[in-house]
Amino acid sequence: MRSLRHTLTILLTAMALALLGTSAAQAAPHSDAMTVDAYVTDAPTQSPGTIFKRLKAGETPEAVGLTQRHRAIKSDAVRRIGPASLRGDVPNASAGEAGASGVRLSPTVTDVPKRTMTLAECKAHTASDASMWIASRFAMCESKWFAANWHQNGKVVGFSQMTVSAIATVSANSRDIKFDYYFSDFYAAGINAIDATLVGTSVNHPTVPDGVTLGQGGLNPTPTTVAQLKANPHFMISTNAAPGQGLAPDDGIWAVWNMKFVPEWPPGWVETNPLAEWKFSSFGLRWDNSPYLPNYKPTDVLHTGGAALSYDVSPLRYSTASTAPERAVASHIKTAFTQPQNTLPTNPSKHVAGQSARDPLHRLQKSINQTNLNRYNANRREAVKVCTAVDPNYASKGLECDEYPFASTYEGSAQSIYEPSKPKKNFSALAINGTENTAGGTQLATYYANNRIIDGPNDEFYVVIIP
Repeated sequence: MRSLRHTLTILLTAMALALLGTSAAQAAPHSDAMTVDAYVTDAPTQSPGTIFKRLKAGETPEAVGLTQRHRAIKSDAVRRIGPASLRGDVPNASAGEAGASGVRLSPTVTDVPKRTMTLAECKAHTASDASMWIASRFAMCESKWFAANWHQNGKVVGFSQMTVSAIATVSANSRDIKFDYYFSDFYAAGINAIDATLVGTSVNHPTVPDGVTLGQGGLNPTPTTVAQLKANPHFMISTNAAPGQGLAPDDGIWAVWNMKFVPEWPPGWVETNPLAEWKFSSFGLRWDNSPYLPNYKPTDVLHTGGAALSYDVSPLRYSTASTAPERAVASHIKTAFTQPQNTLPTNPSKHVAGQSARDPLHRLQKSINQTNLNRYNANRREAVKVCTAVDPNYASKGLECDEYPFASTYEGSAQSIYEPSKPKKNFSALAINGTENTAGGTQLATYYANNRIIDGPNDEFYVVIIP
């Protein structure tokens, strides 16, 4: 792999397919006023033929939906997580499968998170209400619509478009993050010079910590004609951060993969709304080498650890169904969410964390150091105090003291002891069936491993209770 620390420039023939049979001379007639307006936007709400017809009739680009603007950030927007400098809301993104509040939820905790994605899946989830779909922490995609209006002497004489889709995936037990780029939905009509248009691409990737070397794999495309692009409308690039470059305690590395397109119009054509670069995919990436997560190989320094996409998706889901092995845990958490006044310890202002991505939980891994172990034990101790005060003999009845937030989170029962600014008694403890409590704990451990949840403030998760 070669370094990606410098900007990668790749020339692609792109923008859209010109009319079949249109010659270069016909596409770019001699004129002192040949101009082109280019746009990168979310999926259109009408056909390209309708857009072209309306533009020729004199309607403005804004009137037909051609702007550089994207749909507004949703109130429940997916967030890119990690160190503060790389965090941020993700405009117009959806996560997982259809669920509450318009947010698509990930698979249940007992399922293995999605790690592959087809172009059809990507386009199906980005065709209307979202331009980015995050299926899991290991599979996501973005689709953008590239369009151009072609003008001669101030009048619209042509229109072209194409869809560019980028799919990012991470295989299990791998440090490679793969980006598949696809070109589709080619359209061209009227007089245009799209066949001769070149689009360069540049990739940059700010990292935390600074100066991390990212390796590159895959095949870089060479300049090609639109006809060739139609025949081979796909290229793949991968990146990898070697262990040993990250932050303690998990050798954590974060990056944002920014792909931008830079057009080069044919001679004689001038862009009237010039953009220095067209921002396209911007994916949050993370690598770790955590001893408490899968694929830790201390004797294989090149392949130890794993990678993930750094987003606050894939909630832990517990079920209250009568057949659910964790039913008692789910019922307890549901009460803590919806009726905190009916939980112990008493706190009229109680609002437990982890009910949404906006108020997440953070994993506390007790094996990292003595401080973490002490805090974990304190979480358990504070919860057991509450259960014992209600019934000192609960353990002899086959019950176990369940606490929420979990003892394995920084928001656990002892949070106010370690963080005095946090509210006191902001947790719930309840003696529940021991077998069901164990099942809930097993599911939590599986969830942590499946989703590579790491310790501390740079990773987070939340809980969803389902019927």
